Amino acid sequence: MKRRWLLWVLVLAFLVVVLTRLREIRHLLLTLGTGELGWLLVALLLQVLYYFLYAALYQSAFAIVGQKRRLLDILPVLLASLFVNVAAPSGGASGFALFADDAARHGYSAARAAAGKMLAHVVDFSALAVVVFVGMAYLFAVEDLRLHHIVGASILLVIIAVQLGALLLGLWQPVRLRSMLAWVQATVNWVAARFRRPPALSDAWIHETTDELIEAAAGIARHRWGLVRSLGIALLAFLVDILSVYTLFLAFHQPIRPGPLVAGFAIGFLFWIVAITPQGIGVVEGAMTLVYVSLGVPAATATVIAITFRGLTFWIPMIVGFLLLRSLRSFCEDKWARKDATGGCASQDDTSNP
Repeated sequence: MKRRWLLWVLVLAFLVVVLTRLREIRHLLLTLGTGELGWLLVALLLQVLYYFLYAALYQSAFAIVGQKRRLLDILPVLLASLFVNVAAPSGGASGFALFADDAARHGYSAARAAAGKMLAHVVDFSALAVVVFVGMAYLFAVEDLRLHHIVGASILLVIIAVQLGALLLGLWQPVRLRSMLAWVQATVNWVAARFRRPPALSDAWIHETTDELIEAAAGIARHRWGLVRSLGIALLAFLVDILSVYTLFLAFHQPIRPGPLVAGFAIGFLFWIVAITPQGIGVVEGAMTLVYVSLGVPAATATVIAITFRGLTFWIPMIVGFLLLRSLRSFCEDKWARKDATGGCASQDDTSNP
């Protein structure tokens, strides 16, 4: 019953997101009508390929921590997490919870699934750092690098450093890692108490998080070539994503050179990660547009391309993720899961190897 209520809460959240973003959605639909249909379809197909590669990155990360997951099992959860992170913004924690819960309901270890997702995050952000470095190097060369670009890149590097540091502590100093998490717990709960709120982090959080980080670190130590493969998949995914932006320039008959193409994409994607709004809503489009305009692309065309790219790479996948929520075991009542006939919930008689 609780999960049915949670599903309805997410449905309500979806309606709120749509209603509050009607202007952007209407603008997107009008924008799509002005582009060359053939190239728009190519861009859409490249986005489909991008998300399959992104799911393959997660599959590789899960394999490193000892979970062999099917690509087609990961993809719906990945798309659904896009929606959940917007509907219930919590710094990405909602997506982590969705992956962990789905893994547990398939008979896998939830802790290992969370560790695999964290590892996928580290690899994904590291690959993004490479793309951002290339884009910023070009902006520096043409004397168009801005302070907010440097600040955003610095935040990304801090995020990567913190995640890598936690993984290395899990590998070499698990006791010190536990002590550090205990300090984080005490600090967060102290702040909560100051606002007369109940403790935000329990003792169980320390143990679970420590176990996840140790599991991920141990997986890296055992499968170093798997880490290299994961990084290669992440870089390939970004390459496909950049190609999709290029096809949008072709769709709107705007010439673009490789340097400006990568720079605009890199800064836009950077602010997808570091912006304070959920999934960078409203920020990514502006950041991409400003870079392209500063590099000589007409403002109207740059705006259209940025909006269309966000529609293809975020809004459409997010809506698909919302539609797929009902098919996930996390939102299936037990009786539905046994029937496997009312919405795609898998049978409880299915077998999975943890």
